Amino acid sequence: MLLLLSSSVFAQLGGYAGSFTRMGFGARGISMGNAMTSVTYGDINGYYNPALSPFQNEHLVTLSYSFLSLDRSLNFVSYTKNFKLPNNPEGGAGFTFSWINAGVSNIDGRDADGFQIGNFSVFENQFTFAPAVRVSEKVSFGIGFKFYYSKLFDGVTSTSLGFDVGGLYKVNDKINVGLAVKDLNSKYSWNTASVYGQENGSITTDRFPVLYNLGVSYLLPKELGVVSLEYETSNQKENVLKAGGEINFMKEFSFRAGVDRFDLSSKDIFGNSKIMFGVGFQRPLGKTTLGINYSFELEPYTHNPFQTLTAVFKIL
Repeated sequence: MLLLLSSSVFAQLGGYAGSFTRMGFGARGISMGNAMTSVTYGDINGYYNPALSPFQNEHLVTLSYSFLSLDRSLNFVSYTKNFKLPNNPEGGAGFTFSWINAGVSNIDGRDADGFQIGNFSVFENQFTFAPAVRVSEKVSFGIGFKFYYSKLFDGVTSTSLGFDVGGLYKVNDKINVGLAVKDLNSKYSWNTASVYGQENGSITTDRFPVLYNLGVSYLLPKELGVVSLEYETSNQKENVLKAGGEINFMKEFSFRAGVDRFDLSSKDIFGNSKIMFGVGFQRPLGKTTLGINYSFELEPYTHNPFQTLTAVFKIL
């Protein structure tokens, strides 16, 4: 059973370093299957593609809290805004700042004889600054600088710097194509000398998988919503498809659904797939728009779902 579990987890890149960064960002993206590399309709976040931020007109602030079982935590914060550049009326620029915090608490610590020595916890943080330039009405490019700070044990921490690069091309008013390469140079280096001493301690380096995402999105007629399809591969030879959609049946309400991880590397392409859905509500109040998003996703090895609430604040 443990071997089967391990095989399934590694098939989803969950067994590699930085798995908390691959669960998605915010309730909207998660509920749309994380197929967001090319989506410039609605609220935008440079987490999925650093080239997207020039298309976000308002000051956008999102705050997310996730409900997870097994004493896990996962939270998101982001700010995105565009601005015009002198002598470039068809272009512009933008940036996204985001923070992902994850951790596990209440870990039962025992010594070699089985006696309890306390409760422990671990945490992981990703801080991202992603500037982008829209060189024309149709084309934008961006780069994401990702700083990691994580703790494995008391006195055992790791810091590192990774990079994302991305581009977006607007084929026309309805169709976008996006490309992103994520987690270049991202890694953890753990030094256990503080725990085991200089003679017995060691330095272990765990590199993040490098992800390559190619996505296409289509804006439905009369801005009824958007649908997207995405292909993701990695240097760990994983090949998956993602799909998602958002429908605005009412002016202030959005309904979303998606499927993440159709595994093209497996004989059973549906074996590791994840179905998610969600809703969103936004209401303008003068120059400010307030909203709330919710996502729901079933996890394979726990009875409780992965749920996320995201508060949205937009200011003109």
